[in-house]
Amino acid sequence: MGARCDVCGNFDESYRQELEYPKDSDHCIQDYQPDCYYYWDYPLEEDYDWRENFPHVDCMCDICFDIANREGKIKWQCASS
Repeated sequence: MGARCDVCGNFDESYRQELEYPKDSDHCIQDYQPDCYYYWDYPLEEDYDWRENFPHVDCMCDICFDIANREGKIKWQCASS
């Protein structure tokens, strides 16, 4: 399963292959970010939660995640001891 950021539209190599975008197409050049890390919120249990500020976002690239985190839009859960 490929990853596509629900905030900005960046996507990884697996997503490109699923949609059969050629690497040199205009759409692919604009949003193709194979080196980004992609965060998932649902249905996985993670230490972070963005649902309050991004209720319809299931996947977020590291660029958007870092921006949201700096803006305080990511809630972090404390590790239980």
